[in-house]
Amino acid sequence: MTTTAPAHTSKLSDRAHRVLFQLALHPDGEWVDVTSIYTSLGLNSHEVRSALTELRTAGMTERKRRMALSRTTSRRTHRTYFRLTDDNTSEAAE
Repeated sequence: MTTTAPAHTSKLSDRAHRVLFQLALHPDGEWVDVTSIYTSLGLNSHEVRSALTELRTAGMTERKRRMALSRTTSRRTHRTYFRLTDDNTSEAAE
């Protein structure tokens, strides 16, 4: 028995798949910051951000920016968080 991936997942890079699986470890729509993603995967921030862009383009993730104080300079900055989209359009939901 063979299973095939949906068309939008077969076009993703290896890094995007790794980030997707990392986000899947956070259930219930939990927002995950970029720093924790690239730290856990052993990648740099640019590699993770490009993979997250692929996932956003495919409609698989959503992004949220929050204002925060920088830990090093005490200036206001923003942190970017991602989570998997809530797919209520599946056939099982109908």
